[in-house]
Amino acid sequence: MPQTFEAPKRPSYDVVIVGGAMYGSSVAWFLANNLDFDGSVLVVERDPTYEFTSTAHTNSCMRQQFSQEINVRISQFAADYVKNFRSFMGNDPRVPEVTLQNFGYMYLADNEAFARVLKKFRKFRSPAVLAPST
Repeated sequence: MPQTFEAPKRPSYDVVIVGGAMYGSSVAWFLANNLDFDGSVLVVERDPTYEFTSTAHTNSCMRQQFSQEINVRISQFAADYVKNFRSFMGNDPRVPEVTLQNFGYMYLADNEAFARVLKKFRKFRSPAVLAPST
């Protein structure tokens, strides 16, 4: 990993984000582009190339089935954001294309009460991601 560090340009910042991978960069970008935010933002990332950030080496999942519709909508936005990360970042060619692999979840109930809960909340799911319920 390159050890080139750039000193902060200011003596203090309103927001300091430690870690510049997907979440850190996203929070910084949304803050900097929010017309209601007039503060300063510093992202501290130990890898200036961003090649070895945690996002580049993760095998994380974005679940899109929850008991509340708002959680589904947040997850749908997150999936769209990751799939279209470069376009959200202004189509800057320095922003990497993010590979997103879609896999499903299988929820199993070990008793009738939990099966009823799963059936009750299956309406709050992302139809594009999950197979239609029977």
